[in-house]
Amino acid sequence: MNLQNSYSVEDLALKAGLSVDTIRYYQGLDLIAPPQKNGRRAIYGDEHLSRLDEIKKLALEGFSLRQISLLKGKSLDGNNSEDLTHLIAEDSKARSLSRTEVAAKAGVPESLVVLLCDNGLLQPVFDDEEPLFDENSVSMVQAGIAIANAGIPLEELVSLAQYHSSNVEEVVDRAINLFEEHVKEGNPDSSEKDLAVIVKNLLPSVIRLVAQHFHKSLVSRSLERIDGRDKTVLSNALIASDPENLVVTCEWR
Repeated sequence: MNLQNSYSVEDLALKAGLSVDTIRYYQGLDLIAPPQKNGRRAIYGDEHLSRLDEIKKLALEGFSLRQISLLKGKSLDGNNSEDLTHLIAEDSKARSLSRTEVAAKAGVPESLVVLLCDNGLLQPVFDDEEPLFDENSVSMVQAGIAIANAGIPLEELVSLAQYHSSNVEEVVDRAINLFEEHVKEGNPDSSEKDLAVIVKNLLPSVIRLVAQHFHKSLVSRSLERIDGRDKTVLSNALIASDPENLVVTCEWR
């Protein structure tokens, strides 16, 4: 380690613009090398400062701490950006869940997961030899069960999902075309890593937009059914639940 400049953890935090707790957290995740010891005193060097600057840069580009850990020690120039993107994609695939694992985590029979997949309510992220799902699939299955437990027959929920799936594909295709036409073609010199950063920043906004539109449409259409004093049960429940205070969020973990 080059200790031409040496820092205490407090000095390093000040220079890096981070908190001491953040530096120790990064060290616990093995994102930065451990310091040298001078007795009981921890000594950090310029390498630590450079690494912290690199971590901040990657975080601003949209990489998660796990992904930053995968990129540790790899060159970040444009020459191998496709390799880095591929590495992250392979890591995502390695952490995916099989149908059996989704069922076990959601606490439901695997046959139910198969039913949801067959009817378009649940879709795999990877579909090679075996369909693989992300962690969100577990919460989706649990959400479906919660809706069914509220009294809506599962077969009716599946039928609604089929209808949604058959109609949403056209919207999704148009969204993909918009990205290809206006984002990808609008950034012809962008590397795969650059486009991955754009998508990572864009995707939560798109999902929030769609979810909020569905939320507003559901509330508006339900309240439109109020005719004088003739309110539906759902309309009454919506008014009582104050749906305007329902906040739709979407963020990377």
